[in-house]
Amino acid sequence: MSKRRMGLFLSVVVALTLSCSAFAAEFQADMKMEGGEETVTGKVFVSGSIMRQEMEVPGAGKSISIVDGAKNIMYVIMPQEKMYMEFPNEQIVLGDEDIEDWLSDDADLKKIGTETIEGYKCDKYEVTYKDPERQAMGSSVIWIARKLNFPIRGITEGEDGKVTVTYTNIREGSLDKALFEIPKDYQKFSF
Repeated sequence: MSKRRMGLFLSVVVALTLSCSAFAAEFQADMKMEGGEETVTGKVFVSGSIMRQEMEVPGAGKSISIVDGAKNIMYVIMPQEKMYMEFPNEQIVLGDEDIEDWLSDDADLKKIGTETIEGYKCDKYEVTYKDPERQAMGSSVIWIARKLNFPIRGITEGEDGKVTVTYTNIREGSLDKALFEIPKDYQKFSF
């Protein structure tokens, strides 16, 4: 997978999760990102203000990130090396904020319809970011599941092509808290 294509994939994930909040929802789902001839699969686990994403990246192995919205911290876990990195979380919001209120400073959000996806009633939005860097990602459409207050589908079209992210097989219910913890035998990596 080219670095440019991987950057686009990661930009779409950020665009989707950037706009999410999960009230006190607890669920897990399968994730699929498709763009050009590339497909990345993974899983997402959400528990209130904490989210874990696992992705199988072709040619790069497993990528894991944990975002703790309450602490404003993002961890990137490298299982092959038994290491992790810690970053301030300035992009992804999880909690009980309303998506439209939260995004109002960063983007124009235009509701363009309502659809049912994966059994969830979703509000469909066109997202136009105000920041030129985010505008370079292209235009985005996201479907926010009302019950979960989480985007379960997103499409971004830009100069690098079209990328679609879809969450399927959504299962609500309690999750093991260990999913959101750094394993004790992992070492912190710093630059």
